[in-house]
Amino acid sequence: MPLSRLFHIPKVTGPLRNRLTKLIWPIFIETAFMMLLGIVDTFMLGGYSDYAVGAVGVVNQILNMVFLLFSVVTTGTSVLCARYLGAQDDKSMKAIVSVSIIFNVLFGLIISVGLFIFTEEILTLMDLRKELMGNAITYMKYVGGFAFLQAISLTLSAILRALQRPKFPMYSIIAINIINIIGNYTLIYGHFGAPEMGVEGASIATIISRSTSVVILSIALFGYVLKDFGKKDILPFNWKKLKEIFDIGLPSAGELLSYSLSQVVVTYLINAVSNEALITRTYVSNIVMATYLLSFAVAEGNSIFVGFLVGDKRHNAAHKTANYALKITLMVTLVISTIIALTGKNIVALLTDNPEIILLTGIVVWIDILLEVGRALNMIVIQALRAAGDYIFPVAFGAVSMWLVAVGCSYLFGITLGWGLIGIWIAFSLDENIRGWAMLNRWNKRKWKKK
Repeated sequence: MPLSRLFHIPKVTGPLRNRLTKLIWPIFIETAFMMLLGIVDTFMLGGYSDYAVGAVGVVNQILNMVFLLFSVVTTGTSVLCARYLGAQDDKSMKAIVSVSIIFNVLFGLIISVGLFIFTEEILTLMDLRKELMGNAITYMKYVGGFAFLQAISLTLSAILRALQRPKFPMYSIIAINIINIIGNYTLIYGHFGAPEMGVEGASIATIISRSTSVVILSIALFGYVLKDFGKKDILPFNWKKLKEIFDIGLPSAGELLSYSLSQVVVTYLINAVSNEALITRTYVSNIVMATYLLSFAVAEGNSIFVGFLVGDKRHNAAHKTANYALKITLMVTLVISTIIALTGKNIVALLTDNPEIILLTGIVVWIDILLEVGRALNMIVIQALRAAGDYIFPVAFGAVSMWLVAVGCSYLFGITLGWGLIGIWIAFSLDENIRGWAMLNRWNKRKWKKK
């Protein structure tokens, strides 16, 4: 797409625009508070120890990759629920809800046991320095051991959003943020008569927060949205619907899993550079969340709406709406990422007095502007392609780019040429933009209409 056309906003009629907006804003607020959970943990631990921040940052990178396994089901569930809602097929929609919850609960329990038992083996593979290992083991044991809570929460949230009830996940995440902040303040530093527990305290606060989320979302789904959901919708287990979920979820999760695994490898490379590079990566990753927050929210809301429109056989409306969402998001992304580039160094200076971390942050946040443009393209267009039924291309092209560009160039620029974290961030930017523009070209060719 020529640059002259990139910011030409397509005409999207009032009803379509209004319905898309009603989906996006609750998801935006939910996503903001979801990201705030990680930011709060990082910043509150930053006041406790830089090493604690580095340790938790590495563990969260691993856990985020593991949590993507749950997206095999949640991605397929979200797409199919939206489609069946558009097609007014209530029976199939409820079957998808039942199957997805049962499967992810059982799968989540298996993953939790594995993470708890093999914590030290997993972290040893990351070759963490001894000053980070103790805190990393503690955080992994607690948070990884209760990973099934995240599996349940992600599934319930995906269902509620797909059924166009995004306000319930929004209310839930606001509530658990409050609980998490209070828990961190109490347990990390030892207030209100509690012992000073550091990373262990942050872990416990996270577990309490996620447990609360499961309770709130369960009440919302079965107490308000699907009041007539009963045994007849659960048994017998619908293996056909599980296959439908996997047909969508496996390719989609494959792309996400490949990305996350490549990031784990890159984290290993950053760890090889220095502790300061690893800690800087953790701080910067949390700061720039504000940049791609809107992109994520629009991508989620847009994919639900595209799935609904495709289910209703309104392909042109789906194409127009997605392009409208993309172009608005790119403009906002440029503005927000520039503001963060101007202020990022000062923000980190409030959290640490390490001059190397502060200097490195000041450079990386400027490179990140280009990265966020590519990331916005990827988030919105890939989600739209999935919702429209085009699952394979994003996985195949994405895997090649992630490993050749993101990982390969990270090693070349960061390690071989000695550019360190700066070189690695340049590699990130190249990968996101190469994939993003390729996905946009695929979307505009409309091959997904034949799926």
